Amino acid sequence: MDISIRQLRNSNEQMFKSIVESYWPRLHKFAQIYVLDREVAKEIVQDTFLVLWKQREKLDKETCLITYLMVICRNKCFNYLKGLQLEQVEINDLNEFAIYQRSNVYVLENDSLEILMTKELASAIEASLSKLSARTRDIFMMSRYDGFKNKEIAESQCITVKAVEFHINKALSHLRDDLSKEYLIPIIFLILYIGLKK
Repeated sequence: MDISIRQLRNSNEQMFKSIVESYWPRLHKFAQIYVLDREVAKEIVQDTFLVLWKQREKLDKETCLITYLMVICRNKCFNYLKGLQLEQVEINDLNEFAIYQRSNVYVLENDSLEILMTKELASAIEASLSKLSARTRDIFMMSRYDGFKNKEIAESQCITVKAVEFHINKALSHLRDDLSKEYLIPIIFLILYIGLKK
């Protein structure tokens, strides 16, 4: 079990604060992409972490925190946009801002992101990554699972940021080619997620 999950399940407030500090920027960017409102995005992220704290004792030991948080955040963005009832307004009566929000309702309805939380996908990714060189695999894991930024990875590995980007892109390209088509959208999400955290 990941140490952060174990400590969170034991109601370690310091670990919770550390998780909030680590994932807040990415979740806020993610929410802002869809709701297009900085303050609303802030409220959504606050609510997302509140759910995490309330559900901490029920977390599965295999939970990947960032995907867990992204699913909650996605659902809250969806509920907010649905609450605006934009789909009931004639398209000609909507401004560009509202049209973009309405289109995001349909994007967020896709539940493929939740596939990321399944053990089946976790196993498929693990098997696929095992085919890569140790360095590429380790760098990808630091970025995807440990939450390190590219600059932090570069410093810890004594390589350039460009080299880090090379290894991450190599891993993502390999995953796209190696995994079956049913995992295509979750893999695209991995690309988006890493793009948010550079």
